[in-house]
Amino acid sequence: MKKYCCDNFKLEAELPRETGLNIRIIKFDKNELMSPSSEFRFFITPGFNLQSKSIPTLNIAFCPWCGKNLFKYYKSDEYINEPYKDFLYP
Repeated sequence: MKKYCCDNFKLEAELPRETGLNIRIIKFDKNELMSPSSEFRFFITPGFNLQSKSIPTLNIAFCPWCGKNLFKYYKSDEYINEPYKDFLYP
């Protein structure tokens, strides 16, 4: 069972990508990262569909609500909610 750092993070991470502001959790290959201490990356995005281009994203390392370090808290593939990375590269 997934255990989130707080209810607000859970709410935003469980929203579909098309809905309002949401949190996308993506796992990268270590060779794709400049700093591979964690393969996971966390983004706040506006609602978008996969055909959208130039999606604004905010890369975050700490929960905006409770302040937990996301890299230390989320270490399991079960939290990945975004399999696509194309929206990150316009």
